[in-house]
Amino acid sequence: MSRRILNGNELVIQGGLEAGFSLYTGYPGSPLADFFTVLHGHRDALAERGIRVTLANSEGNAAAMAAGAKQAGRSTLVAMKSMGLQVAADALSVGNFASPGDTEPDPVTGEPRWPGVVVVVGDDPWSMSTAAPVDSRYLYKHLHMPFLEPATPQELKDWIGHALTLSRRTSLYAGVLLTTFMAEGGGRVATGDWAEVPGAAAALDPRAFDPAQCVMVPPHSHGADVRMTEERFPRVVPALEALDLDRVTGAADARIGFISAGSVYETLHQVMADGGHLEHVSLYKLASSWPLTPARLLPWLRGLDTVVVVEEKRGFLETELIEFCHDHGVSVRVHGKTFADGERGVPGFPAHGGLSYEIIRDRLNELTGLLGMHACRLEPAGTTRVAGTLPPRLPTFCPGCPHRETLSLMKELRRSLEREGVRLLSHGDVGCYSLSFLPPFGEMHDISAMGQGGALAAGMDSFADNPSVVLLGDSTFFHTGMTAISSSVQMGHDITYIVLDNDVTAMTGHQMDPRTGRSVEGRPRPRQDLKTIIRGMGPAEVLEVNPSDRYFYRNVLAETVRRPGTKVIISTKECALTYHARLKAADRKRFADGETKPEQTFFRINTSACEDCRACIDATGCPGLSQTEDAYGTKMTIDPQICVSDGYCTQIMACPSFERVRVIDYHPTKYSALPEVDTDSALPEPAVRKTFEDVIAGNDWRVVVTGVGGSGVTTISRVLAEAATDMNGHDGLGFRFMDQKGLAQRNGRVTGHLTVHREDRAAGPITPMGTGDLVISPDLLDGSEAVGFLAPHGIAVVDETFQLPLSVMLDRGEDAPAPTAADIRGRLREALGERAHLAGARALTHRLLGRNVYASAMLLGVAYQQGGMPFTLHNLREAFARAVPASEFDANWRAFTLGRRFVVEGAEAIARTFGETAAHEDPLAPLHASLRDGTAPWERSGRLANALERATDSLAARLPEIEREHLGQYVHDLLVYDRGARLDDFLADAARLPGLYPDAAHQRIALRALARTYFIKDEVFVSHLLVSPLERERARRRYGHLGRSVEVGHINRPSFDVAGRRIEFDLNPRDWMLRTMRHLRVLRRVLPRWHRRENAIARQIREELLEAVPRLAVDERRRRLMQLDNVKGYRETRYEQAEAVLGAGAATSEFPERAPRTAGVHRPGATAR
Repeated sequence: MSRRILNGNELVIQGGLEAGFSLYTGYPGSPLADFFTVLHGHRDALAERGIRVTLANSEGNAAAMAAGAKQAGRSTLVAMKSMGLQVAADALSVGNFASPGDTEPDPVTGEPRWPGVVVVVGDDPWSMSTAAPVDSRYLYKHLHMPFLEPATPQELKDWIGHALTLSRRTSLYAGVLLTTFMAEGGGRVATGDWAEVPGAAAALDPRAFDPAQCVMVPPHSHGADVRMTEERFPRVVPALEALDLDRVTGAADARIGFISAGSVYETLHQVMADGGHLEHVSLYKLASSWPLTPARLLPWLRGLDTVVVVEEKRGFLETELIEFCHDHGVSVRVHGKTFADGERGVPGFPAHGGLSYEIIRDRLNELTGLLGMHACRLEPAGTTRVAGTLPPRLPTFCPGCPHRETLSLMKELRRSLEREGVRLLSHGDVGCYSLSFLPPFGEMHDISAMGQGGALAAGMDSFADNPSVVLLGDSTFFHTGMTAISSSVQMGHDITYIVLDNDVTAMTGHQMDPRTGRSVEGRPRPRQDLKTIIRGMGPAEVLEVNPSDRYFYRNVLAETVRRPGTKVIISTKECALTYHARLKAADRKRFADGETKPEQTFFRINTSACEDCRACIDATGCPGLSQTEDAYGTKMTIDPQICVSDGYCTQIMACPSFERVRVIDYHPTKYSALPEVDTDSALPEPAVRKTFEDVIAGNDWRVVVTGVGGSGVTTISRVLAEAATDMNGHDGLGFRFMDQKGLAQRNGRVTGHLTVHREDRAAGPITPMGTGDLVISPDLLDGSEAVGFLAPHGIAVVDETFQLPLSVMLDRGEDAPAPTAADIRGRLREALGERAHLAGARALTHRLLGRNVYASAMLLGVAYQQGGMPFTLHNLREAFARAVPASEFDANWRAFTLGRRFVVEGAEAIARTFGETAAHEDPLAPLHASLRDGTAPWERSGRLANALERATDSLAARLPEIEREHLGQYVHDLLVYDRGARLDDFLADAARLPGLYPDAAHQRIALRALARTYFIKDEVFVSHLLVSPLERERARRRYGHLGRSVEVGHINRPSFDVAGRRIEFDLNPRDWMLRTMRHLRVLRRVLPRWHRRENAIARQIREELLEAVPRLAVDERRRRLMQLDNVKGYRETRYEQAEAVLGAGAATSEFPERAPRTAGVHRPGATAR
């Protein structure tokens, strides 16, 4: 017997290994997504013992396999999510009514026992990752399957064996029901040895099979029904009572009782203990809500006047209890979903969603008087909130996800078809692609059960003339999707199926599928070819494409959708997570051996050339895209720590700002001039805020860890969990955790709850609001959202930046400005005061260790040094060694030590030692360098420099609230564009702004929008921006420390209007080409129609800024300013935005051109355009 930290999926499997199952099968799905991943990790040990593992193509297949294994004399453990139980119901019903398999004497009772089948189902009462809020208790009952509902991690592990005993003693299938918080949670449990299972294959004699027991067709079905009712099911109650799993606590003489089962029981127990209720009421824990057993329950009920049923979802247990009381002649009032108050019904515990600590507490407080309970009330803990609203973090597809490439083209095709008057319908089912309905794509109009999206589309196609597209995953195809394609072919439906083949069952954790070529047992197997299978069904067309080939795929998709009939496109590209995980693993090994990588490709966005039109994020929704700021407001940028350099964003070709960066002899840390983090020098030990002795005294230690999936949040949770393995030698302590992953792999929020508690105290899986000792987050936004969990003494250790959520990038800021990191930091400090501990961990670990994922370990070090955890340094070092791969230990421990030093030495000292040294120079110096670099041999750079200083001084005198470097940027851009031909006009218009816009924030928006109306980012101007010293320096700062040299390549599509015709071509220009092109301003005269539409848009915006907008009401003024400011982008992007903001025909409006004022840097009489 040993103590181990196991999560819910590991507990199910450990329980199964101790119980003695020969076969593990099922189908992965949240919250049991990791079931087969855990089994795959045990594959060698399982094979040695003759234990088989099969990831079935569907839950129905798995259920039927269990029947076959039972007939062969072996016991089976089947795992699936709640929706999967519905899929498996047919096979489960047939298999359970049958009763095959030889019997043997039970070693305890001496009675016959059969091979067992245990079906573990994960319900999702909070609907965190499930399409429909299913309550599997009803289906278990319908299938004649008794089921157990464990309440704690230890029970979950142990009761797998009890369920097998129940199944073997009754000959029935037995269930184990757990919910999300149990499945994705876990704790410190006592584990035993694996049981032996039969090794040799059985030599079956088919003549011994009894058709009446094995073949469920009439007339055998009726006989099976009789046996089920009169013989087999009656064994269940005695078997459950023999297990004796029910428990009673609380006041023995109470007249009011509460009854519950499963994970919610533990939360109810915690609430009642905290509120002092257990001194006055009795609390009953059921092992099973069905069937109810009288041995312990009946005497308990007879001693009560009132029973309150506390359960999640509908009143299943309440109904069963009422029937039980009626059958046994018990007169007791039963309440649950409603409470009778005379003739009035008072709402009880909600029938929708789950039950949290807060919901149970609040309902108990409201019902105290109604039930005649004592007056003790558990008051809500005081919670801290960050003021104002925070932007939501929507899940999205992973960086490099091939599904994004399909959806981007579908969105483009939809727009094209709508111009033709055709409305495309898109359908789907369950998989990663279910997220298609979210922004920026909106490419899923409805959803059906797994594999049934095509059937849904077929029903609609029967009565609509719209063409339809059905999205279908490769695993879903083998699950049930192929039947929908076959049906569509037979019925002649006008549907285009897009099979998204990424080689794995991706959404649930990258389990194998029939395309993978290797089984979950690690054995090689044939790769089943989708194209061959589908072609055999006879659709009108079957095509296979690489979704990264955007231009070919776009043409294929457009042509295929327009053709009638049932067509299938197979989009084949490996899941980005598995592909890049292999590459990163190889890189880590290379770097650990001291080698460099010959070449590493990155992509960057040239900030100067970027217009912030957001076409890239609107077309891809890629989380690798982020934002920065310059004089013109927000600009798009690429986060190199998230971007996987697949380059798809560069294929959008909406602008010339994307660049390819080649780093030669790449190594993330080798070339850094920063010092190593010393992990050997002793640092002072902190004063611990809550010790294990405090926990033993009854004060639980609670921590909440939260952040974006992939940012190291689960690493923090795992390290803390491992540290709790032996509790530093303290007996009598328990540990429980819950890692709420949900859609973490899709850049959703991950939240972990961890509790060290006295072993005899109840501990629910979720930290009650206002009770936490510590919040840790490598993301400022997510950490700020979580501070409500903190107790008044609790501290928050949070990074000072955040990964920008997609919701912010898709919001153009017209209603309100998006919150900045500085804004959120201010609000967090205002809410917590000295309890807020902020650190630039992401930036620092990126510079020192090459990856900002180590920020989690650094923040853990900060929390430790702040005294925020009861573990010793030795505990944590050992925990890191167990929790992270050996190759990652050193970097994580250095990051942890860096966090400790951050506390001991202070932020400023750490910044001096490890931070980047910023050059303190004249803010206009980079702009002067740019002008000098762009000066032609026949031009005088001194005149440009004087004009920059003079004009910037003029603007600064009138607009003192705006940064001087921003003012200089506007002047610089006009000087580069046409050597300042319209500079005096701009200065005159800018001088009017303070009088038109008293609000400084409005002045800032108006000025940058006004500046953009005086130049056009055409091929001439952009050529300078692409090679300017400003951008060269930005590239050097970001990539120069990563390799021996850095090469920047430009990705461009120039466009010219020549004789009324648009000429465009793709070009990767060399720097010498750009340096030549930037001087060809004469092209604007040679091609007079080139900027006709851009000029018309600029004039209309300028007129509105100076005339119409200032007359608006104050509350409308900012919105209109932002609308005008958002008319950005190149060519069609700008034209579309202009029509949306300025009205139809805006881009072709003609306005008389105002004669330019004479500026000091151009020849008198020269024209601007």
